[in-house]
Amino acid sequence: MTFEIDWWWKFQDEINSQFQFSKVREELAAKLVSRLNFTKSSIKSSFVGRDFVVVGAGLSESSELPNENLIVADGALRASLERDIIPEWIISDLDGYIPDIVWASQNGSNVIIHAHGDNLSRVSLYSNQIKPKCMTTTYPSPNTFSWGGFTDGDRSLMMCLSLECNSVRLVGFNFEEIGEFTGEYSPRKLEKLQWAKKIIKECQKRTSIHLSIE
Repeated sequence: MTFEIDWWWKFQDEINSQFQFSKVREELAAKLVSRLNFTKSSIKSSFVGRDFVVVGAGLSESSELPNENLIVADGALRASLERDIIPEWIISDLDGYIPDIVWASQNGSNVIIHAHGDNLSRVSLYSNQIKPKCMTTTYPSPNTFSWGGFTDGDRSLMMCLSLECNSVRLVGFNFEEIGEFTGEYSPRKLEKLQWAKKIIKECQKRTSIHLSIE
């Protein structure tokens, strides 16, 4: 069963309102990214029918990770590299530690960059070094994908569901406190984690794909 995201846009409107994001600015960002001479290439064949583990930045020190079929959400990249594991995919809006992302991209990781109204300067500065497989934006544009999602973690999940993975296992998703690899505490980050929780619960209701959270 195809995973539809028509429901997502109501969530996006609520997020825009709560965090005072401008829809006009996000749509403009999508148009600007489309002018970066970046080719929109399909990555569906890399996901369809496969089993993936998506790692969030709430990972604990004792958590073990598989060596393959691994997708990390930005901040979790450091946790993966500390375990000498180079993830297959990195999902990032470039607010993590850029040298790690660049190094991983040059050593086997595929990167998907999410561009939005607040990170266009970083996208312009680092995309040539990282050479992402594709880019996503908050709203659709000719040269980017838009699978929905708010944080790198739930965005990774919605991507997997949209690209018809066989199963997705979420590891390191702590919705109640800021994880070691998430960065410094702020009330705003906790609000984002609550949104991630809400989005993941909604995804669970709307997909037939096996989805588990550890």
